[in-house]
Amino acid sequence: MLIPSYAAIKEEFGIPESLIAIPDAFFVLISAIFALIWGYYTDRINRTKLIFAGAFSWTVGMLLTAFSFNLPMVIFSRMLSGAGLGCVLPVGYSIISDAIPPDERSGWFGMLAILSSVSNGIGQGLSSFIGPILGWRFPFFLLSGISLVIVFLLFFVKLPYRGASENELTELGDMNLEYSYRISQADLREILGKSTNKYLIIQGFFSIIPGTIFIYFLTSMFALYYFHPLPQEIRLQTATIFAALVGIGYLLGNIILSALGDFLFKKNKKNRARLATACMILTVPICLMMLLFIQPINLGALGVSYPSPIPTSEIGSYLFATIGAIFTAYPNYIFFFIFALIGSILSSGPVANRNAIMIDVNLPEHKGTAASFFNLSEQIGKGLTLLISFLLISLLGSIYNMMVFSVFFWLPAGILWFFASRKVDDDMDRKSRILKERKQVTLIDYIFEVEIQMDRAKQKIQDAKYYIKEDKQKFLNLLNDALEILETCERLCKTRSITNIETKVRKLREKIETVRKDVTQIYKLLEQEDISEQRARSLNEDLIQIKLWMGEWEKSTFGTIQTYYDDAYLKIVEARLLRKMNLMEALRKIQNAISIYHRVKHLLSERIDNVDKKKDLSDEDLMEYEKEMELYRKSRDALWATIHLKNQVQNIIEKLNENGIERENLEKISDLTSEYHINFQKVILDTFAENQKTREKLKSILNDINRSFNEFDELYELQDLHIF
Repeated sequence: MLIPSYAAIKEEFGIPESLIAIPDAFFVLISAIFALIWGYYTDRINRTKLIFAGAFSWTVGMLLTAFSFNLPMVIFSRMLSGAGLGCVLPVGYSIISDAIPPDERSGWFGMLAILSSVSNGIGQGLSSFIGPILGWRFPFFLLSGISLVIVFLLFFVKLPYRGASENELTELGDMNLEYSYRISQADLREILGKSTNKYLIIQGFFSIIPGTIFIYFLTSMFALYYFHPLPQEIRLQTATIFAALVGIGYLLGNIILSALGDFLFKKNKKNRARLATACMILTVPICLMMLLFIQPINLGALGVSYPSPIPTSEIGSYLFATIGAIFTAYPNYIFFFIFALIGSILSSGPVANRNAIMIDVNLPEHKGTAASFFNLSEQIGKGLTLLISFLLISLLGSIYNMMVFSVFFWLPAGILWFFASRKVDDDMDRKSRILKERKQVTLIDYIFEVEIQMDRAKQKIQDAKYYIKEDKQKFLNLLNDALEILETCERLCKTRSITNIETKVRKLREKIETVRKDVTQIYKLLEQEDISEQRARSLNEDLIQIKLWMGEWEKSTFGTIQTYYDDAYLKIVEARLLRKMNLMEALRKIQNAISIYHRVKHLLSERIDNVDKKKDLSDEDLMEYEKEMELYRKSRDALWATIHLKNQVQNIIEKLNENGIERENLEKISDLTSEYHINFQKVILDTFAENQKTREKLKSILNDINRSFNEFDELYELQDLHIF
């Protein structure tokens, strides 16, 4: 909306023409920066809160723009709006991608592109048609009011689960299980290293440049140079309509080429990228032809008699009469329209398919961040284009020449799309494999969760047997707690068709119900006043037999978790023994230990979380909870110490690589020294015996290995991490 208001703002605030694009330049740059920040957190935290924060920032920025009284305030308010937009875009893409199946993504993202284009047109239309009548501030008041309504409506929107639309994860959705993986800082390198992402992010910088120049300057070029003879009352509106002709094809292209992209995707996973490549390259000659048919108009040639000034009530009729006269007097503009239509249709091909492709190749927890990297690239290209636009006009001589120059930026973008089309299939297959593996892990984790609940019930049963004679009420309470847990487990298993565990739960529940019924009957008989001593002795013997029978039932697995904890430490012991013969194998042992500690921590975390949800704990539950918390703390601290050890060993390997011992060679040396039980450190030092300087460096590095393990021991001792 600011673009058509440049003249009014320039006049009101006395701004030099060279600075007029600065507010929008800051808008897009701040939007890009915040998109990168919030794109990362989109994949980590609650997306509902983020989208509210972004929408609020956007709305406040729009209001402040309307209230601006000088250029610095306009810049600040546009920056605030940009921060909001930067938040909303990656969050929105992440949410929408989770709601759309893979073979429909081009269509829906094409719809988003259409809405974006329509919003640009509405914004410019509001400023071009309403701005001159009600003032340039009014459209900003209007849109901020609409934004407030949208923010309110967001309260009623139910967001999909993360990864809900992925074919590989549909089974999780059927079982009401949520994909639990979240992005970490280490994943950023993977996102940027993925070939498809890399090519699309870079091409985004090049492809946005021509579009930015056409959107921001086509209206101004028509108004200032080609349609300048027209009366002032209709000049800007006429220029806006002719510039909008380019947008018609863009809208059609998003509809047609997004549907075509979805259709072709079903035939071959590479086809979306291939379609985008062809469209991007063909856009160049078509848009050059479009620009070729633009020419200045002469008021006399139009044959329209304009009153001075044109009455406000007649602006519409004179506007349409002028447009018709231009097409009649200057047939070149018919060809302009045709090539503008074809060129803008083709230019929408990459736009309609790029978001679908990026969603296709990225994991659910990477989507927001990948989208924000792409948005960053685009917005930097857009922001830099706006910042240097007047410099380009000065260097190239006119806006027209700048437009011709900008069209050629689509060529490197097309080449990058070609490279992306060759890699997209591999990246999608890799993502699919990872999701299938994670689905299995999630299902296994869920089964683990159910089994952990069963385990808690088993623990209560084993605890209950000790109170069968000494404390009747405690015995029954523990059995009732166990039954409550097992009924929940049985219900969950039945809902999610885990029949084997459901059968085990049902059998154990039936046993407990039998015991409870029998023991309750025995308690009632023992409470009778006229019971004989012999009868009481017989009933107590029955209780002992029930206790022995319960002792034969399956035990809980808390002891197994303790064994896992011990096993992780034994991996570190093995790594210490291997460090002098096979450093690479020692590193693998350390990594195995980290995996085990992670697993122990995860299992204990699930047990503890389930206890935390209960407000009141019995003495037995509290005792069990404290034991689990103690082991959890030890596992957490041991994990930290082991990760520290791994990082140090990896750092040593990198230093060896920097000093001539490449990782591949280190693997070979380690395998040989391990096979023949030779100290690999001695072999390395002997290899460089003639190069004393390198030898001393390597000796210092190798000494760090022992120092790292000693430091691990100190951390282990410091945290009181002795094994059980």
